Amino acid sequence: MKVRNQPPAAWRCIMALLLGLIWGARGRRFLFRKLLGYQIHPTAFIGHSFVRVMSLEMGPRSKLGHLTIIRNVRRVVLEEQSRIGTFNWIFGMLESDKHFLEESERAPEFIMKPHSSITSRHIVDCTDSVQIGAFSTVAGFNTQILTHGIDVTNSRQSSAPVRIGDHCLLGTNCIILKGSVLPNRTILAAGSVFRGAPAEEGALFSGLPATAVRTLPHESRYFSRAIGPID
Repeated sequence: MKVRNQPPAAWRCIMALLLGLIWGARGRRFLFRKLLGYQIHPTAFIGHSFVRVMSLEMGPRSKLGHLTIIRNVRRVVLEEQSRIGTFNWIFGMLESDKHFLEESERAPEFIMKPHSSITSRHIVDCTDSVQIGAFSTVAGFNTQILTHGIDVTNSRQSSAPVRIGDHCLLGTNCIILKGSVLPNRTILAAGSVFRGAPAEEGALFSGLPATAVRTLPHESRYFSRAIGPID
């Protein structure tokens, strides 16, 4: 899909939100496609949310819940049966004449792989790319995924992508720092701060900063389920 050079005008996004309050789910899909130019599958669900990005792609049975704000992101992709819950704030930074000028590969985008999910009241900083792996869950409340911060050595803002592997589970109130890579089948305990790119797959990480505290059974059903959401 070709990505436009600028997001839709703010008034168009506000109009889509307000008209969507009246038109229902089918009407919201129509507005996001025709008024905003987004690519929305006929089975995708869009709640009462404000979205102003260059490109939004929603796959089959994907879901964007109510009262979420997504803005200043180049590309947002919700693959098949991926879900964003309510009251989330997902934001980035597009082209700037001041920050990140030396980072030619910076990609302000948010990618959710099939059957991944984010629950409610989380903050995702997409100054650089964030990817949530297949069948992974950002659970609970108040987790922060951060892709930028101050480089004290150079006294400059810097950014780095964050990758969450497949079949991961993040507990409530976690912090994921820029440049982090969570291996496949990682369980991150509630309240942990994660950084770096450890090699251990199938481990429970916990602490400040989080370290691997034990190996998890590979046969655990969470790691082999065929449907993303947990009943």
